[in-house]
Amino acid sequence: MFNKHNPKINNYAQRHPDNLFKVILMVSLSIQQKWSLVGDMLSDVEEFKADSIFIWGNKKLTYSYMTTHIHFIYAQMLAVLNSKNLTDNAKAISLMKIFLKIPGLNLAKAGFVCQLVFGLVGCMDVHNIKTYGVDPKSLDYNKKCKTQRGLQNNRQKLNKYINLCHDYGTENLWNSWCNMIAHKYPDDFVDGYHVSELHYTYLTGEYK
Repeated sequence: MFNKHNPKINNYAQRHPDNLFKVILMVSLSIQQKWSLVGDMLSDVEEFKADSIFIWGNKKLTYSYMTTHIHFIYAQMLAVLNSKNLTDNAKAISLMKIFLKIPGLNLAKAGFVCQLVFGLVGCMDVHNIKTYGVDPKSLDYNKKCKTQRGLQNNRQKLNKYINLCHDYGTENLWNSWCNMIAHKYPDDFVDGYHVSELHYTYLTGEYK
């Protein structure tokens, strides 16, 4: 599933700033929502923009920030991806720092964006936390912290999060999550492959 759909999403995200915008928007809309509903949410936001009923809470901050900064975010992302001097781990760290600057994205969702744009890191969401027995407190990341100790703590948590995802395997996190969601919501999905495919078809509108 990962090997089939993730490269297609990577190519989509890297092709144009508008595509990256939609990828990040999909991640934002998925927060505290059923995955089966995200496609229709994306369509609604495309039609009504910031006036969509699905742009609420921190999602307003995410949407507003991206509207202003998406070209800069896109340029930063490409600079990292095209660098010949960075290892994949260094790229993961750099990409996470870029996406963590976006209001409303925590470690898990910034990791989800990384997974979607380059097949690195992953999303340690509430489902995966339970599946793998991860301490939720270990994922706390204080984006407002300005003290030296706080910034150092954030760096340590960022590195631990990336290592955690890569230890479990980005591909494994994707595939196991898709299978788990399909099993949990059998009325919404045919199987795990269907859940995986929707990551791409939601972006293209082909799921309808």
